[in-house]
Amino acid sequence: MDTATTAYIVSRRVSRRVCLVAVHPAPDPALPERISNHGLRMVEATLRAVGLADLEVLVLDLVAATTQDLADAIEDFDPDVVGFSTYLWSLPLFADVIRRLHRTEPARVIVLGGPSAQPVMLDQPPFQDLRPLVAALATGEGERTFSEIVAATDRSPESLLRIPGVAVYGPAGWSRSPARPLEHLDDLASPYVDGLVPPGGPVVLQTYRGCPFTCAFCEWGVLDSPRRVRSRGHLAAEFAAAERLAPRGAILVDAGLNLNEPAFAELAAAARDTGFFRDRRLICEVYPARIADRHLEFLAGVGKPLIGVGLQSFDPTALATVERSFDERRFADNVAALGRLGHVAIEIIVGLPGDGPRTFRATFERARSFPCTLRVYHCVVLPSALMVRSPPEHRLEYDPVSLKMRSCLGWTAAELAEACRFLDAEAAREGGQSGDFLWTFPPPAGVELA
Repeated sequence: MDTATTAYIVSRRVSRRVCLVAVHPAPDPALPERISNHGLRMVEATLRAVGLADLEVLVLDLVAATTQDLADAIEDFDPDVVGFSTYLWSLPLFADVIRRLHRTEPARVIVLGGPSAQPVMLDQPPFQDLRPLVAALATGEGERTFSEIVAATDRSPESLLRIPGVAVYGPAGWSRSPARPLEHLDDLASPYVDGLVPPGGPVVLQTYRGCPFTCAFCEWGVLDSPRRVRSRGHLAAEFAAAERLAPRGAILVDAGLNLNEPAFAELAAAARDTGFFRDRRLICEVYPARIADRHLEFLAGVGKPLIGVGLQSFDPTALATVERSFDERRFADNVAALGRLGHVAIEIIVGLPGDGPRTFRATFERARSFPCTLRVYHCVVLPSALMVRSPPEHRLEYDPVSLKMRSCLGWTAAELAEACRFLDAEAAREGGQSGDFLWTFPPPAGVELA
């Protein structure tokens, strides 16, 4: 680290003028409608609830932006702290903005949160120069972490490392503070109750955090405490506040509707208490092997359920390679039961380690035999998933910016490229949609459930 960089790190600005930044993915014909960046709004709500007397906050929750326009907007506000909500689609833009912000005001405090705020991501060659420019990464649940960074009167690396849940880059590489202790989700402020979410798009609903599974391709993380869930009263208050936005429905961003029974029980109770979903749609994921009558009864009371069923592959070898389980015996019956209640989309992945052209094509053809929408996702090497959890024998080769898999165990680069061309052609032939990371296919006409 050079002398100039060291000098600015120890003299960072300490006032509390804060800019929070998020950018939605570029328009993609195969992706759903834009939603509010819930993580960013949770950080904003928590920060405002702290009650710092001199706090000023500007939120830039954008649909699209250029480097110049975004940097200009931030510099016009002249914040002391800038928090970026980083995803694989937004980090390249934010990287260019951060470089410019550093040139114009190196004392400004840059904090990254979100799924791409991981040391391994900034260790990728296109982003290595950002490491000394970023004051800290909020590597876990970021609401309290970011608020404590803003509240700090000393933002030197040593001081930041006393805040739980951060990573800081220095001359010896990355240093991490202890993990942040988990707190009850009801203790976090709601951006809906606080009136911080603008109208438009579905309500973003979270009832718990983490997942009971540890599939290697997924970034959900460990379900540390199954009972750390939002209560029916907390959810009901959020539903009442969201009514003011006149939403058409909600998107449940949990790992699955039926993967945390305490959370599901509280959600079902809040829904009964308020009738929030009676005439609205609910976008959710379900785990097919854990469908029970209580889940079907809940979905029967939703105006329009839109249900994603994460299959990933029918091939047991591919699933075992990425630590995914699957109960094939119950799959068809549960998909049929869900299909009687709402619109079902089966979800598979192309390019999984351990899969291959032949087994993927078999999965694709079998998935198309169900009278459901099909979504095919391009495998990406996420920073808290395959990037750090794949063994060397998986032989991962991937784009360091988009993180899309190029080749791996079971797939040559030519075979994966050919599979993508096949999906493009099939989507065009069947009236589906092709996107950068996703292909969608409508339900096949006249097909009986297998």
